[in-house]
Parts: sequence; C-alpha cells; structure tokens
Amino acid sequence: MSSAIISLVEMKVFEANFISTVVTASERDQEWTMRKRKLDRLENEGKEFPKNWTSKERLLFDKNRLYIPNDEGLQTIIAKGCHDSQVAGHFGQEKTGEIVTREFYWKGLTAWINDYVRSCDECQHNKSPRHARYRLLQPLQMPFAAWTSISTDFITHLPESQDHTQIMVVVDQFTKMAHFISLNKNATAKDVTDRFLQQVWKLDGLPTEIISDMDAKFSGEFWESLCK
Repeated sequence: MSSAIISLVEMKVFEANFISTVVTASERDQEWTMRKRKLDRLENEGKEFPKNWTSKERLLFDKNRLYIPNDEGLQTIIAKGCHDSQVAGHFGQEKTGEIVTREFYWKGLTAWINDYVRSCDECQHNKSPRHARYRLLQPLQMPFAAWTSISTDFITHLPESQDHTQIMVVVDQFTKMAHFISLNKNATAKDVTDRFLQQVWKLDGLPTEIISDMDAKFSGEFWESLCK
C-alpha cells in the first residue's frame, strides 16, 4: 500500500500520521461525530454497543474495520493505496472493493470505489475491454403520421407540487408535439397507464410504436395494464 498507510491486516496497526488525519477529518463529519457521541454515552452508562460497532480512543470501528469519515481526500488516499500502487496492481472494481473493505468502512463505500476505479486513467488506457463488440447503430424510421410513433421519458426528483414529484414526457416523433404528465413519487405502472389513457390516448389515439428507456419489467407491466 502507499507510504501514507502502513497496515498489518491481522494487527490493525496504522501509521500515526494517517490516524491523525482520520481524527482531524472526523471532527468535520457531523454524522461521524454523532455516532461517536452515542457510543461514548453508551459506554459511560455501561450499556452494550450496537451490533458490530466499537470505539477505541478517538476512532470508530465497524466489524473491526476503521470507520472513515466523509472526507474525499482521505478516501482517495486509501483508494490509491489499494488500487494505484505497483503492489496493488490496478485491480477491477470488485477486487479493489474487497481489498478496501478488509480494513476500512465508510458510507457508500462500494459505489465510491466503483466510481474511482471506473475513472482510473491507467485502467482505461491499458486494460482491454471484455464486453462483446458493440453493434452498429440502427436509426429509427421516419413515422408516416402524427402520433403513430412516440417517445417517453421521466423527469424525477422535482420539488413537490400537489403530491406530484415527477413528470412523464411524451413526445410525438413526427410533429415533436409533447404532453407533460405529472405523477406522484410512488406512481406504479398502473398509475402511469391511467394517466396515459387520460392525457395521450384520449386526445391522440393509440400509437403503433413507443420508444422508451424504461426497464423491461416496467414496460411489461405498463403494456399489461394498458391492454386491460
């Protein structure tokens, strides 16, 4: 690993400078501080800690893994030591994540490590792609009339308005006219179908083609509800 981290897996011994960096970063992390105070209070009251959590001096551990505060620079140091060094050897996402989680833990660790490995410049230049060759793009045919071919997409996580937090956008591929259909946060395939019937089919009829990036499960449920 990098010179910033000297780690013996069995003994969990870390370099003093690294520990000092963790302690300093933890003082800026509100969630880390709140958890530490809670554990200290339980210890003072003689109560048991929550499962898997321990507190030693000014550090926190989850399943004996050092709990790293929310600090991008500190997390990058760890990722570099476990991925970029000559000893680490630029492993892939899964292997790098497995190495990091042997000794460290932070909230959203897996997703963070995946993003880090995916953005590694050396990996992108030196590692051959293992996926199947991409197929040629297939251009869409020009529709012959209005509202025979439509596309659908969703705008989500909007500020709430009358219990609605997302918009279904339905665009006619021929005229580029559009319907903007408001939906609540937990809208099901049936809810989407009902709104589609009320605001698209009622006005423009049933299209012969719908272009969408919705997943197969949702598309299947949508069509099943629509046919019913």
